[in-house]
Amino acid sequence: MGKVQELIAGIRENERNPEKMKLNEYISYALGSFSFRSMSKMCSDYVLQFYLSIGLGNKRSGQIIAGTKIWDAINDPIAATIIDNGGRHGDRFKPYITKLVPLLAVLSLLMFLRPPMDSPSFMVGWCVIIYVLWETTNTFSSVSFQAIATVMSSDPVERTSYFTIGGIGEKIADGLPGLLPVFMGLAMPFMSESTFYTCCAALFGVLGCAAGLFTTNLKERIAPEKKPQHVWDSFVTFFKNKQLLLLWSSNLSWAVSTIGWSVGGLFFKDAVGNYGYQTLIWTLTGLPAFFASWLSPLFLKRFKPSRIVIFNNILNAGCCILMYFIVGRMGYNTGAGMAVLIGFLLVGSIPGGVSGIAQRVCQVNTFDYMELKTGQRAEATSLVATGMLTKGVAAIGNLLLGYALDSIGYVGTAGTMQTQEAKDGLFLFYAVFPAIGTLISTIPYLFFKLEGKYYDNIMAELKEKRGLSAEE
Repeated sequence: MGKVQELIAGIRENERNPEKMKLNEYISYALGSFSFRSMSKMCSDYVLQFYLSIGLGNKRSGQIIAGTKIWDAINDPIAATIIDNGGRHGDRFKPYITKLVPLLAVLSLLMFLRPPMDSPSFMVGWCVIIYVLWETTNTFSSVSFQAIATVMSSDPVERTSYFTIGGIGEKIADGLPGLLPVFMGLAMPFMSESTFYTCCAALFGVLGCAAGLFTTNLKERIAPEKKPQHVWDSFVTFFKNKQLLLLWSSNLSWAVSTIGWSVGGLFFKDAVGNYGYQTLIWTLTGLPAFFASWLSPLFLKRFKPSRIVIFNNILNAGCCILMYFIVGRMGYNTGAGMAVLIGFLLVGSIPGGVSGIAQRVCQVNTFDYMELKTGQRAEATSLVATGMLTKGVAAIGNLLLGYALDSIGYVGTAGTMQTQEAKDGLFLFYAVFPAIGTLISTIPYLFFKLEGKYYDNIMAELKEKRGLSAEE
């Protein structure tokens, strides 16, 4: 805890300078991170299980998720243009955060509310409409929250500090949904699986909304030299940012990884036979990442952010591949096999907290670089452009998921006993597919250069340029 006290002491010391961030801003940023992550995590982790629990089936569920992800990708540039070109006489990002968080909470609940009619066509229409509304609201609010993080401070040390504290909020939000399988086992005698998800969505909606309202304390300190007027101008700026394009390309592996991430709950419920193991694993793997994230300032002082990401990805992928072959021989439904599985996942997760913050540092560095070269930052447009193809690829992954489940003979109907082929297929998807995707995503970071002395020189030039602009 010494590093925690040192971090907070440094923040307190900076509060004497009116240009520096206050402690309540750091806390508000962490609460905002918790808010968006908790609602997003609930939806991404359990919407497939909810759809299956109300009888939509594998392919139909995958098609709904894929279709809404495609809309999300289309909606992104529209939202980004509105966000980047708004707020000419005040904040650009904060209004979209504070005003839309309550709506996002309500839609998060509606996403897990059983459709009022059991007609298959009505159920599909209901789920699609609610999901589209959720994605649209989430785009405006969460993209604005990501963008505000790039303009809260121009000091790299401050950025590392609030990314670190914000990462704590995210890790807590990551861990809470992992507790649901344990409570599901306790709740099943009293309610259906779909009703259980509805209650959980209501809880996360209330928590997320309450935490998100604290974002009113955040301040936007960096304004672009000029604003793009048209969506084309914004995207031209994005495509000039070659280093951001590198980070963009690293996300193209999500089509592969999505399949593995989505079947985790199904693997533990139907192949292992104990849904509670997922909670145990999420808790055990989340704790090292949670505590490691507090050490981010220390590691980011000693190592380049891209190298931290590369190390994390190789370690994580290697552990997953070894886990598949070793646990596959031992048996994933045996006590020894499950212990080894947990051990590999635990080791692979240790540097995850630091890596997540390092990725954000890399991303914000690209905005500083573009401001120096063009006078524009176009944060929202750049963020959604980074996410557009990612979401499109993720949509393909979700679409393939339904067919993948059918290919191994998985039956989503509650109470169905799965064949051994289906169980082994779930284990293959769970262990190997994320490893492949992670290794692919590592390649672009080998060529990232906005760090170290090169980036320090960029910041020195940018500071001088901002000073000249202020004098004019």
